[in-house]
Amino acid sequence: MTTGATQLAVFYATGSKILRRKVIPDNDAQLVLHQPGLGESRLLLPLDRPYDDAACCAAIAAATGAYPPSSRCAVVGEDGGVVTTCHADPDLDVHPMGKLVLHPTAEPGDRLE
Repeated sequence: MTTGATQLAVFYATGSKILRRKVIPDNDAQLVLHQPGLGESRLLLPLDRPYDDAACCAAIAAATGAYPPSSRCAVVGEDGGVVTTCHADPDLDVHPMGKLVLHPTAEPGDRLE
């Protein structure tokens, strides 16, 4: 990727520390356009270092003192069954198919009590 930027913006949930998204602008001046949403915080990281999810999670941990948990959620329907999975933060996001529950292994068809 070719960009005139030297930094990227990493957004994470302020409460849970879950990695939300990464934004690589066309140039550093555009960083001001990318501000955190409600319940989010922002880190600026150099583009000349790794910025895969693991590196971004390590940077969040260094900045906050808490390592981010996985964002993998089960979407639980009214009957307690898992209808699908997604990546989200239950404190900040909603899903039209049900309640979001952080869960590392649940799959559609499982039941969560």
